Amino acid sequence: MAMLAQEVRELLNTNYFGYLCTRSEYPHITPIFFVYDQRSSIYFMSEYSSKKIRNILRDRHVSLVIDLRDEDDPFNNEGILVFGTAKVYIPGEVEMYEYDILYTVYELFKSKYSEFVEFEDRGDVIVEIKMERVSYWKGPFFKSYRMAES
Repeated sequence: MAMLAQEVRELLNTNYFGYLCTRSEYPHITPIFFVYDQRSSIYFMSEYSSKKIRNILRDRHVSLVIDLRDEDDPFNNEGILVFGTAKVYIPGEVEMYEYDILYTVYELFKSKYSEFVEFEDRGDVIVEIKMERVSYWKGPFFKSYRMAES
């Protein structure tokens, strides 16, 4: 797996939300809260009945933008664009070996977002985005990473 630069890991670890794009008849872009697993995946939670989940169940290819914007100096803008494949973990259909992963992800969500979000059972599912390509920018400078197949 490609080692992501410190700046990329910092954006993934310190930001609270990003913009997820899924595909249907038209691209569907929606803000999400997310957590990064420190390896090659980003996770988010959503209601099973949401449009983004319906889109992912039809087409697993997604993209995600996480960025910081400087209104005074656009050359300080920085962000990442992630291209990846999504997997929806549906309760009752999860393999036994996946429970530890999902418990860890759920605990990451609770620790990162507990002051903002009340965690209650509303039919939420956890979605994993397996990163395949990542582009990082700071002002006008770009760098791309291709993540190895696992």
